[in-house]
Amino acid sequence: MSQSFEQYFAQQPEEEKSPEKIKEEKALALAEEIKEIKERMEKEGKTIEGYQRISELVQEIEELYEEKENPELSWDWDTEEKLLTDWEIKYCDDPHFSPDGEKIAASVEDKEGETIAVNGQTWKERFEYCDDPYFSPDGEKIAARVKLKDEKGWTIAVNGQTWKERFEYCDDLHFSPDGEKIAARVEDKEGATIAVNGKTWEERFEDCWDPHFSPDGEKIAARVEDKKGATIAVNGKTWKERFEDCWGPHFSPDGEKIAARVEDKKGATIAVNGKTWKERFEDCWGPHFSPDGEKIAARVEDKKGATIAVNGQTWKERFEDCSFPHFSPDGEKIAASVEDKEGETIAVNGQTWKERFEYCDDPYFSPDGEKIVG
Repeated sequence: MSQSFEQYFAQQPEEEKSPEKIKEEKALALAEEIKEIKERMEKEGKTIEGYQRISELVQEIEELYEEKENPELSWDWDTEEKLLTDWEIKYCDDPHFSPDGEKIAASVEDKEGETIAVNGQTWKERFEYCDDPYFSPDGEKIAARVKLKDEKGWTIAVNGQTWKERFEYCDDLHFSPDGEKIAARVEDKEGATIAVNGKTWEERFEDCWDPHFSPDGEKIAARVEDKKGATIAVNGKTWKERFEDCWGPHFSPDGEKIAARVEDKKGATIAVNGKTWKERFEDCWGPHFSPDGEKIAARVEDKKGATIAVNGQTWKERFEDCSFPHFSPDGEKIAASVEDKEGETIAVNGQTWKERFEYCDDPYFSPDGEKIVG
């Protein structure tokens, strides 16, 4: 049975860990859980619950290594102690920080029912069930999935106000970049689909999850599954191609392309608008577009080790491990933190720094692309 993040750390030696080290260890623990789930489904059969959990874990890993999605990168870690709130409540669970780290939202329960508390101040509304608080990019809105006491079903509440629509179930909610839209996976009698601000796609699927907004917020891509297999749906319309599996749709900067990790009988690779790279790998994760959208880089693994592939072509070098790729502002360089027998360092277009370290964080380019911090 896979261990939780908290159980994982409880077994670690008592020592002061940097935020970067915590991030690395959490990513490894999440990856190990994905591996265990996939191995279990190979033996016992595929399940919707298993796929949903993998989707959640993939998203958590990707958010750890996405600068915009990881608010911890901008927090003031030098503050020894900072009190955000202090409240007494019957039950408190599922805490989430706002992007700027100044607010904390959690699912709480009192005598009147369940609701969301933000820095200790609860919403006026109470529900039969309420959890999974999610902040908008600007931190001004909080969405949560709720079940009302009227037994009409599940829906989404934003700052306490619920959608009018009710569903048999809903989860996996995401804000658009401007915070004006919320997408969530929902289920009704016809099947599973995506709802945006309460309005569902016309199409229904055997299952779907992991909705992603395009940069302009006009498109939503999600992983869906029907009788033909797994694929990506954009605003409800699926790619023609079907795969044994697919995950993590990513939009190009202009929103015209979507890259996703897919699996077929030949192995794992990246598909762009449904068309796969010719190359297959033992595994691959985290497709990233270059600033102009012409290149896609992904972390891949083959029998020789781990490396970066760009539009399907791998670096010649192989490593014991490597992080997700990061493009320079002009798109000509790709950097990743890597590990070999000598230690950890940064590789740029496959060439490693001479120096080795006990730990090396994700690389980030300076605005002119001439310097890298890792």
